[in-house]
This record gives sequence, C-alpha cells and structure tokens, in this order.
Amino acid sequence: MAVKLVNVFETIMYEYAKLIADRAIEERETVAPAARESKDYWSFVWHTFRKLCDGKITTSAVLRENKLLVAAGNRCAYCGATELLQWEHIVPTSRNGPNTIDNMVLSCSKCNREKAARNPIEWYNAKKLHRKHIPRLVMGKLLKVVLEEHRRRGTDSASDYPEGEGLHLYNVCLVFDHAVPRSQSPSAA
Repeated sequence: MAVKLVNVFETIMYEYAKLIADRAIEERETVAPAARESKDYWSFVWHTFRKLCDGKITTSAVLRENKLLVAAGNRCAYCGATELLQWEHIVPTSRNGPNTIDNMVLSCSKCNREKAARNPIEWYNAKKLHRKHIPRLVMGKLLKVVLEEHRRRGTDSASDYPEGEGLHLYNVCLVFDHAVPRSQSPSAA
C-alpha cells in the first residue's frame, strides 16, 4: 500500500503505525522483526496511521518505551545478550543526541562498539539490514527523540527534510546533525 506522506510528522507517524501493527498483528517480540506482508497488517497500519495523524490516538498512549526498557531486564536492546552491558545513546551525544533516558538503552559492549557514533538506521544500513529489523524498543525511542527535536525546531511540518531532500525517514532522523536555523535558536529570540 503506497502512502503519500506530506511532512516530517507524517513520516514519523507512519513508522510508529508500523511499530504498533508489528505488535498487534504480527505479535512481534522485542527483538524479532515483523514479516510486514499480510493485507491485515497493512490495513491496520493505514488505520493506525490515520488515527495518529488525526490525534485520535497518541504515541505516548500507545508506545511506552521506558516500560519496555524495564521489562526487557538486563539484556542488550539490540541482540539480547546479557553479558557486559552498558548504557548506550541511541542518537550519540557526539552527534547532539540528548543525554536523557528517552535516548538510552542497555547494550552489550559488542553492539555498542559496532554501532559506534551512528544512529540505529545508519548502523543497520551498514550491516545491510532493513530498518524493520531494528528492535522495537530502539526504534520507538529513536522516533520519540527525533519527533521531539523536530517539534522543538518547528520542522515537524516541513514538506521535506533537510530542505530539498524530500521525505525519507533516514534523513528525518538526522535532525540532530543539522544546525538549528538562526531564527529558531534561543539566542535569536
């Protein structure tokens, strides 16, 4: 089902709708990817997407990443390992990601080292894996911090991001890499 996304907000909501459908239709576990093949799945995605965009449901009411973080216990959010765990920033602080629990998961030292200073989408692309394979907890938190940053900057209604690049989730998630326009910076006020 082809969906015409018109702005950054819709791009993020479409990904949220797929995460919701992964759980509701495909019964996706924390780490396993969803098949995302059935007609029921894509119908559910479309209806959920419309409800999210229309404000009939909200991401905070549906996605409870920090609850999932606690439920996951002491295991790597990426591979499920239980040894040598450390807190890892989903969007690296070296790339201006926030130093908050919303931007952190437990990661084994191997995954943390391999991911390095990349966001999960970049890392999975480098591993030749589609973003649907990114664990639900990680993707939900990534979408949350990216949406918050776009809202803070006022770019959530942008019809392409960065300007002239179209609407692609990969680019939308690079918001922390782009300087805040002077008109939006606190010192310009």
